[in-house]
Amino acid sequence: MGKCGYLAERKPDASDQIGRQERMSDMSEEPIGTPPPPIAPTGGVPPETAKLLAALGYPIWIVALIVILMDPYKQDPIIRHHAVQALGLNLAIWVLGVGTMWIGIGYFIYLAGFVYEVVCAVKAYNGEMFKMPVIYDMVKSYI
Repeated sequence: MGKCGYLAERKPDASDQIGRQERMSDMSEEPIGTPPPPIAPTGGVPPETAKLLAALGYPIWIVALIVILMDPYKQDPIIRHHAVQALGLNLAIWVLGVGTMWIGIGYFIYLAGFVYEVVCAVKAYNGEMFKMPVIYDMVKSYI
C-alpha cells in the first residue's frame, strides 16, 4: 500500500489513550476567563507607535489620513490630535502654494511648509501636545 495506507491500518494502542488523557487533563487545568493584558495608556496603541504615527503624519499627509480612518488609532487622543492638525497644515500649505504660484513664490511656500512640517514632526515624536495658532482653531472641532 501507499503512504496513506500505513496511517489507515494503524490501530490505536494504550499509549495513545494515555497521551490523550494527559492532554485533556492539561487543558482542564488552564484557568477559564483570564483577563486580557492591560491596555496601554494611549488608548490601546503602544506609546512608541503613537509617537511615530503622530510624527509621520506631518510630512506624509496620507499617514495622517489613514490614522484618522483606522479604528485603534482614531480613538487615541494623541494620535488624533496630531493627525487632524497635520491634515489641516498640509491643506493650508497646498492652498497657499497653489494660490501664490502665479506670483512666483509658491515654491518658497512649499519649502517653508515642509521645513515647518519637519519641526512639527520632531515635536510630535518628542511627545509635545502643541497647538498651531491658526490651524488649530480651524480643526479643533474635529479633534
